[in-house]
Amino acid sequence: MATSPYTGKILRVDLSTGKATETPTEAYADRFLGGRGIAAKIYWDEVPAAVKALDPENRLIFAMGPLGCYPVIGASRWVVCGKSPALNPEHFCYSNFGGHWGAELKFAGYDALVVHGKASRPVYLFIHDGKTEIRDASALWGKGAMDAREALKAEMGSSVKVVATGPAGENQVALATILADNDASGSGGLGAVMGSKNLKAIVVRGAKKSFPIADSQRYREFLDTFRVLRKGNPMSIQGLKEGPNTKKDPCYGCIGSCSRRVYRAENGQSGKFMCQASLFYQARADKFYGKPTEVPFFATKLCDQYGVDTNTLDVMLLWLWRCFQAGIITEETTGIPLSKPGSLEFIESLVKTVALRQGFGEVLAGGTFKAAAQLGPKAQEQLTDYFTLSAQRADYEPRVYIANALLLAMEPRMPIQQMHEITLLVGRWLKWVHKEPGAFVSNDLIRDVARKFWGSELAADFSTYEGKALCALKVQDRQNVKESLVLCDWLWPITDVEFADDHVGDPAIESKVFSIVTGKEVDEAGLNKFGERIFNLQRAIMAREGHRGREADTVTPAWFTTPLKYHPVQHECLVPGKDGAVVCRKGEVLDKQKFEGIKDEYYALRGWDVATGLQTKAKLAELGMGDVAEVLQKEELLA
Repeated sequence: MATSPYTGKILRVDLSTGKATETPTEAYADRFLGGRGIAAKIYWDEVPAAVKALDPENRLIFAMGPLGCYPVIGASRWVVCGKSPALNPEHFCYSNFGGHWGAELKFAGYDALVVHGKASRPVYLFIHDGKTEIRDASALWGKGAMDAREALKAEMGSSVKVVATGPAGENQVALATILADNDASGSGGLGAVMGSKNLKAIVVRGAKKSFPIADSQRYREFLDTFRVLRKGNPMSIQGLKEGPNTKKDPCYGCIGSCSRRVYRAENGQSGKFMCQASLFYQARADKFYGKPTEVPFFATKLCDQYGVDTNTLDVMLLWLWRCFQAGIITEETTGIPLSKPGSLEFIESLVKTVALRQGFGEVLAGGTFKAAAQLGPKAQEQLTDYFTLSAQRADYEPRVYIANALLLAMEPRMPIQQMHEITLLVGRWLKWVHKEPGAFVSNDLIRDVARKFWGSELAADFSTYEGKALCALKVQDRQNVKESLVLCDWLWPITDVEFADDHVGDPAIESKVFSIVTGKEVDEAGLNKFGERIFNLQRAIMAREGHRGREADTVTPAWFTTPLKYHPVQHECLVPGKDGAVVCRKGEVLDKQKFEGIKDEYYALRGWDVATGLQTKAKLAELGMGDVAEVLQKEELLA
């Protein structure tokens, strides 16, 4: 018997009029699942290309997936989508959050929240007991995101869940983030969109309940299997904070098999401290102080408090240092202690200057690219090969991982979940190469995974361009499903299994759990068809906003000409090569001609026009998106 894992309702709030309304989830879920898929469809329907990111008519869409609130499986992630001011040109963008806020929204009765308009004064939303209140937030305006969250909890009870933006969002800084409970943060410049609407925070209080499962017995059996599949730690990242003064902080209902942790400093301050946000200032601080200190933690919390994205700030830090060394900027002209990178004084000064738009912060507030353009050609020359075209740090770039060139070229921002599917597996392979105890991801296993997940064994040879087009396509479709269900990036997909004889994962497991919960039997191919549809919808959105096929499907120009010297995450730059050879990618460039060749192959596999890279009416019709095709055809955006 089919059951619905949805609440069935989407809440809409117009801040300009103060009205709250509800629409049915089923109008979107049948084709686009939930999470990023539903958000993209709402955006497509309601945000014309002419609308600017900071206009009242831009939508800020908070969305859960259908599997959210089910225990153990790591499906309580949630997304925020909208047009971003951090991109040039401004595009549809997305952020992926953990913690507990998304689950609370669903417990409050909603699969998604859509905010548009602009309040006449600072406000916050309070969603509870079937009601939506728009309350005055004047006393919160100017507070840090963490301080605002704690003030609301002190007033309304610790059980409420809060998402807020900091001063950077209020001041509509392109680097502005959104911060929720458990210090779950989201980048992409959407904090500035929140600030542009005079929306300081959203407080949610729901009633915890169970959602229906079509086959409870099968689900219990599935959980037993899942716990075995995800036993151990699937992550492979250098520098994660564990051990003394840390404790696990899993997202709602999760098995907790990751390194999501809270760190407690000597002064009593605590907060989430993991991944890129914990690493971006570490090397600089270690060098400045000559030993490990707690400064990287305080740097991360400063960014959370002021609402500044650590990834884009990382790029800005390197660019500022190069400009300072070249004599383009000085401490006197910027008001920033540029000679002390790595110090607490430096990061405090920079974050405040940017978030508050103080002095030189007005130049930096639009992001690194716009700042370089304002300072002139010499400043622009300092932008070389260490960034993506969305001004994020080039973590897993294609001079090491060739398939990532296609993943980066097709997205409005760095698609970290897509790239993780490839790069984290290679990280575990490196442990095997170095003969670390317990390492199990061998050359044979990499090839097995490539066959089952990426289309062919050729995808496991990172020294060739062959097999990379099909690999990119399969990763994109699967990851679009994942971000619509919404499943955790650390737990899904299950490509490899530590405690199994052959160690090979199962690409069909997402479809199995979806079928068990809903009672609608969907196989791997059927579920991935949703991913293909969602990806094509995003492609249509981007075409309408100026991303016009082949000419726009590109990456950082310097990667074609500048040999790789250093990789910020995988320092050795080692990858599997032909017949299991260990290949070092240092000194490599991305071959321009071969890149264009795999684009040809990729467009053909997608059913798009090979010459232009534009979508076709026939392909969109095949995906049940004839309505989207009609719009693109009228705007001459189809091949």
